[in-house]
Amino acid sequence: MTEELRHDLVQIKETISEKQLLEIAENAFKQALKATLETKVKNIFETVKFLFNTTIRLVRYTATTIKEHGLNAPGKWLKDAKEMVKLKFKQLQELWSSMTPKQRVDSLIDATIVLATMLLVGGGLDFEGGLPDADLVGGVKMHRNVFTHTILIGLVFEFLLRFSVAASIEARKRGITPKSKFLNAVLKFAEKHHLAIISGMWLGLFVHFLKDANYLAPRTKPYVGIKNVSMRTHQNLLASNALLSLIFSKQDLKAQREAR
Repeated sequence: MTEELRHDLVQIKETISEKQLLEIAENAFKQALKATLETKVKNIFETVKFLFNTTIRLVRYTATTIKEHGLNAPGKWLKDAKEMVKLKFKQLQELWSSMTPKQRVDSLIDATIVLATMLLVGGGLDFEGGLPDADLVGGVKMHRNVFTHTILIGLVFEFLLRFSVAASIEARKRGITPKSKFLNAVLKFAEKHHLAIISGMWLGLFVHFLKDANYLAPRTKPYVGIKNVSMRTHQNLLASNALLSLIFSKQDLKAQREAR
């Protein structure tokens, strides 16, 4: 494997000019940056729109049921909630039944990747460690700094992954493919499943940050470098970054599967 990787590096050096290499990097950089920023703006916009519409519908529904049922309104709410759960479950069953065997396999693969990445990034079943706590390599004084314990680390991770995928595609367009079976397999896997990996990464950060916020307790470990603010402010910052991570976890996996 090492020899194949060395051969790939030598081949790139011999067959690709510096200008072509810069073009590949520049195109990949633009594509990765655009996709990363656009999806984040879209996620926030869709979430705000969903919350606004849901709030309007909920207020109207609550007012209508109270007007029609008076003190019996809570019973109506419970009954309707049960019916909604049944309806959603039925819709999922119908969706699963309408899928082809290949679509089912692809969906299960994506779900597995999302879950595995979430656990890996978040820090396992107890969500201790993982990507955010990699800051402990620099010592306890670096733990919970504003890079590793905010959405910044997620944005960088997503950008680098998208950049790698875009660079791989750009290189293949120019007839450049790695000889290393390992590297080739990694790149193909990333191209095919990078949205699932991104989704799992954000979910891992969501759970990790939410746990670190320790919101129901009076204290948590504060951010490094942020001083003269209350403990609740530190908890609010962690919880806010957890919420943003959850919002950013939404990826269009269906569109990616259809494009394969």
